[in-house]
Amino acid sequence: MFHTIRFAAVAAAGLFFTLVVMQATASDRSIRCGTHLIYGGGGKNSAGMYEVLKKCGEPEVKNGDNWIYIQGSMVRTLTFNYQGRLALIESRRR
Repeated sequence: MFHTIRFAAVAAAGLFFTLVVMQATASDRSIRCGTHLIYGGGGKNSAGMYEVLKKCGEPEVKNGDNWIYIQGSMVRTLTFNYQGRLALIESRRR
């Protein structure tokens, strides 16, 4: 019985940790820059680096293929693939 209770407690703690991490950083399929909507995902319809620069301006931080934009209370990390296409958009609160 002790092992069952301990397993349930560990499972609950793991679920709680997963939910906290998921809430802290979310993955989005698009980002809004002014009136423009920029799409990610890495496919042929994903925005390229030039399009992101044109529509969103210079990022706060450029670290190779990772660009960081601060939009109000949100920090958006944009990751580009080897073809220069927007592959991943991660959002978190400051």
